[in-house]
Amino acid sequence: MIRVETVRAGYDEGPDILRGIDLAAAAGEIVTILGPNGCGKSTLLKCIAGFVRPRDGSVKLEGRDIGAIPVHAKIRHHHMGFVPQTDNVFSTLTVAENILLGARHLQSVERGVRFTRLMTQYPSLASKQDRKASALSGGERQILSLARALISHPKVLLLDEPSAGLSPLTTHEVFSAIAEIRDRTGMCIVMVEQNAFEALGVADRAYVLSLGRVALEGRASVLLADPEMRHLYLGGELTTVAGNDRSRATA
Repeated sequence: MIRVETVRAGYDEGPDILRGIDLAAAAGEIVTILGPNGCGKSTLLKCIAGFVRPRDGSVKLEGRDIGAIPVHAKIRHHHMGFVPQTDNVFSTLTVAENILLGARHLQSVERGVRFTRLMTQYPSLASKQDRKASALSGGERQILSLARALISHPKVLLLDEPSAGLSPLTTHEVFSAIAEIRDRTGMCIVMVEQNAFEALGVADRAYVLSLGRVALEGRASVLLADPEMRHLYLGGELTTVAGNDRSRATA
């Protein structure tokens, strides 16, 4: 569904942050992007979303190159949802108003139907739909941001650090909600995460970046047990990032 092919990208006139990245994510799976700070994982997500345009290579959705399409057009016309790491809800608006913002481009009847369905799926939000978002806990705010993205019925959901600032217990609840979305909808979910072990616990596959390249990739369960993944995630250098040394993580 999503395929990133040999993408190079950076900001303004600066150097490449991504240095020939390949990534694939299919319908019905969670793919997580991991790695130390500065490795390029957020830049990669922004390339897929449309905030950053690739300098070289391509970003394809169902075979169509969408690398040059801005984020607002992808959300409205290409069935993509995006949840940023910070400022992902409007604190002065109510829960209901926040969710409905995600469907403002839809006809009012369809918008109402989708909102009602979401309230059934998320009863904790339904019971607080008239409260300001500022009154919610951190976990509730994250679930609210997910609900707002879901109201447009995306085929692909992009998540930037969904556990940022959350307690361990709340982090587990949020990741459980993400896994439930995959299981219920068959959606393609791509997320960037710092909490590697929690993310690998719900993901189907993962990519570990190092210095703007894919260092390890494979099934999440395999990477969880891979000592090289632990070395990379702790900020060490990978001895070899190509050929058989990388492919062993995909076994």
